[in-house]
Amino acid sequence: MIVIKEKQSFYKKLFFYKSYFFRFNQFTSNLEDQELQDIITALNIKNRKKRIDFIYDKACDLIDANTCSNCCGFYENQCYVQRKINNNKYNGCCRMCYFQSENGCPTKNLACKLFQCSEVRKRHKVIEAKDIKILKLLSLRQRFLVKSDYFSTREEVLKDLYSFSFSYATIKMTCRLIKRDYQMWRGVYEKR
Repeated sequence: MIVIKEKQSFYKKLFFYKSYFFRFNQFTSNLEDQELQDIITALNIKNRKKRIDFIYDKACDLIDANTCSNCCGFYENQCYVQRKINNNKYNGCCRMCYFQSENGCPTKNLACKLFQCSEVRKRHKVIEAKDIKILKLLSLRQRFLVKSDYFSTREEVLKDLYSFSFSYATIKMTCRLIKRDYQMWRGVYEKR
């Protein structure tokens, strides 16, 4: 059993703690820090898929807790930018998403939650991927996928994270976006 006594030292050694060599160790700490406790809980989950699920859900919860409820400034379904340039478009950046609905976003996508346009960044303090320490438990490949897998469902993103091949996951993401763009284009084209 490894007892974590100092937070900074723990974060420096995190790269090693998540490696194969510590797979059979249990981690514990008496420090009163929720983010640290979440990381320790994730390290104690020895099943790879369950660990990835836990990390993904905790990161989404952290973003939801630290983001204002209407940071895009929606008024009559238009964001700050759409009202400013008066382009007659609606739903902000989400207008391109295949999953958009009247009741908001039905998916739990980490990349979409992390994205904030420059107007929102000017007006509000935003959380970035580097601020979410639990994401350091993912590999570099997985962190890249988490930050770039837009307009996908939680289940699709998790399947991409489970795969061991970066190329395969990237090709799947790209094909998924092309397929959805085509379906949206067909839907708009048929309405004309």
